[in-house]
Amino acid sequence: MTPLRPASCHLALWLGLALGLALASMPSDAHAQDADAPLSAIDWLDQVLSAPQTVPEPAPSASDPDAGFGTGGVSQDLIATTPLDSVEIDTTGLFRAERIGLPRAFWGPSPLPDILDALAGMPHDSLPSATRLGLRVLMAEFAAPWTLAPEDRGVLLNARVEQLVAQGALEQAGQLIDAAPERTARLAAQAFDIALLLGEEDRACAQMSGQITSAHAQAAQIFCTARGGDWQAAHASLQVARALGLVSQTEAHLLTRFLEEEETESLLPPPQEMTPLAWRIMEALGDPVVTASLPVAYAHADLRGTSGWRAQLDAAERLTRAGVMQPNRLLGLYTQRRAAASGGLWERVRAIQALEQASAARDADAAGKALLEAWPHFAAVELELALAEMMAPSLADLPLSGPAAEKLWQLLLLAQERPERAATLTPPTELGRFVLALAEGVGLPAVSAPAMAEAIALALGPGPIPEQVQQNLADGELGRLLFEAFDHIADAAAGDLHAATRALQRLRALGLEREARQIGVELLLLERRG
Repeated sequence: MTPLRPASCHLALWLGLALGLALASMPSDAHAQDADAPLSAIDWLDQVLSAPQTVPEPAPSASDPDAGFGTGGVSQDLIATTPLDSVEIDTTGLFRAERIGLPRAFWGPSPLPDILDALAGMPHDSLPSATRLGLRVLMAEFAAPWTLAPEDRGVLLNARVEQLVAQGALEQAGQLIDAAPERTARLAAQAFDIALLLGEEDRACAQMSGQITSAHAQAAQIFCTARGGDWQAAHASLQVARALGLVSQTEAHLLTRFLEEEETESLLPPPQEMTPLAWRIMEALGDPVVTASLPVAYAHADLRGTSGWRAQLDAAERLTRAGVMQPNRLLGLYTQRRAAASGGLWERVRAIQALEQASAARDADAAGKALLEAWPHFAAVELELALAEMMAPSLADLPLSGPAAEKLWQLLLLAQERPERAATLTPPTELGRFVLALAEGVGLPAVSAPAMAEAIALALGPGPIPEQVQQNLADGELGRLLFEAFDHIADAAAGDLHAATRALQRLRALGLEREARQIGVELLLLERRG
C-alpha cells in the first residue's frame, strides 16, 4: 500500500476533529505512565476506562460445606467460620476448589503481596505433575484472601491470568477472563493480548469496540481502526496521539510503518520489549520475529496454517512440555508427513512414526526396538510424559521383553495408564517394587538406593509433620504451603534430596497424597538436569 497523501484541508479536518475530541475528554494525567505496571500490548487501556463494564453475575451455586481434607488437614471449624459466600471477582474460577482436593479457603490470611510474589515466582520448568497441579490451582475457584482490601479487588485475578499467559495457557486464561463477573480495564487489556497471540485480531478488535473512545485513540485503537479499513482515520489518529505523547516512540514508528508501508525503508529491528501488538505489526510488515526466541505464549502463533510444519512442530513441543497442550495434538503433527531432515526434532518424528507403524501391525519386536530408540530422543527435550501419553495405550498389550518391557513399564506409570498391566511388567528389584508401590498408593517397601527413593520414603512415611508445616496448617496458610512445595519440587527435580522431602511433606499435609506419590514416581523415572 502506498503512503497516504490526503489533501491538506482533509488532513487538517481529521487532525482538528481528533484533537478536539482528545482534549475534551482526556484526564489531566492521561499520559502518565505507571512504571510498575505489567507490560501489555495496550498498557494504556488501564487508564481508559474509569469504571469497569459489568456483566450479569452468575447465580451462586449451592455447595456442600467445606470439610477437613487429607492427613493433617485444616479442621472444619476453621473453614466453617470463614465468610466465603460472597461472589467476588477474585474468586472467579473455572471449577470448584474441591475438584483438586483443596478447600475454598485456600489463601486464608496470607497477605496479598506475599500471594502475588508466590504467583509471579511459580517455576515454569518443573516436573509434569507439579506443572499440571499449578495450572489447576490458577484456574480453580478459591475464596479471596481474608485480608484483601476493597481497593485491591481484581488484583489477584489479574495476577492469575498473567501467570496463565506466562505459562502459555492462553485459552484457559481467556476462559477465566470470560468467567469473571465484570470486565475491568486490566482484564480487557489482557483479553486483547490473548486474542492477538491466538491470531484472532478481528475478535480482539471487536471486543474492544465500545470500550475505547476517540479521546484515547492510541496504539491498539489505531491498529484496529486500520484493520477495519479506515486507514485515513487511523493515520490521523496516529498523528494526534504522537503529538500528545499518547504512544511511545517505538509504537509510533511501528504504526507509521504499518499504515504507510514504505518499501524503501530498511527492515525494523525487533522492539527491545516485545508485546503481542508489536509482534503482530512486525508480522504484518513482513518482518516476523521468530517465536522460539520469545516467551512460550507466542508459540501459539505458529499453530496457524500460515506457518510451516517445522515451526508448528517446534511450537507444539514447547506447549506440550509446558503442560498446556494435549499430547494427542502433538501426535497428530508428528504423523502428518515424512521427516524432512535428520537430527533433533526429525529423530522424534521418525521415532513416533516407527512406533505408530509397529503398534498398528502388532509387531512386538519392531515396537520394542522403536521404543528403545525413541526414549532418549524425547528425554533429551523433557517430553517423556508426552511420549508416554501418546504411546502407552497402544503399546500396553504388546508382549515386549527385556529392556523394552521395562521401558513400557515406565511409560505406563508416567501416563497413569493400565496399572494392572504395569504391575506385571515391574522389574524384580528393590527400586522397581518401590516405584510400583508409590504408584499404587500402598505402603512403601524398604529401599537402600538410590538416595532419592530414601528422601521420598522419609516424606511419605509415618514420621510427624514438620513443626513449621503444622503451624501453617493451623494458621490456614494453605496457599503458602503449596507454593513452597512448588519451589521445592523444582529443586528436587534438579537433584536436591532435602527439597524432595520437604515438597512431598507439604503436599501430603495438604491432603494431596496422590499428587505427592506421582511426583515421587516422576522424580525416580525422569532425568532432569539442574
